[in-house]
Amino acid sequence: MDNQRSPCYPSSMQREENGYIVISCDFCGTDWDEVIPMIEGHHGSIICLSCLQTALDAAAPAEEEFDCAMCLQNKPVGTKHWQHSNPTSSEGLNENAHICWDDIRQAAKAFHKDKDIDFKWDPAKYPPIKS
Repeated sequence: MDNQRSPCYPSSMQREENGYIVISCDFCGTDWDEVIPMIEGHHGSIICLSCLQTALDAAAPAEEEFDCAMCLQNKPVGTKHWQHSNPTSSEGLNENAHICWDDIRQAAKAFHKDKDIDFKWDPAKYPPIKS
């Protein structure tokens, strides 16, 4: 069972190595070590705090429709989103992972509430997109 994908996680960010499940950030491929703060979306999709911090400042309108890795919704052209521009070559990497603005904000709120994580954000600086 070395380096097999776990059947309980359809995404490529979770894999089985030597009988253990390895969880990785969808966006950069960093493996979770129980120290690096990470948030799970639907069906095992993961974003680490470092990627989230980058996403907050680098999100931009999508040039084509995409499926958000965190909420699994198809998003139209022009939806504010983020995709890592320089990911690692980790086995846990999902090269097609995008995160929509609503999920970026939702993850930021969750990290902000966690007293064990040194992360503060100002929701006014990152307002919701009005439809």
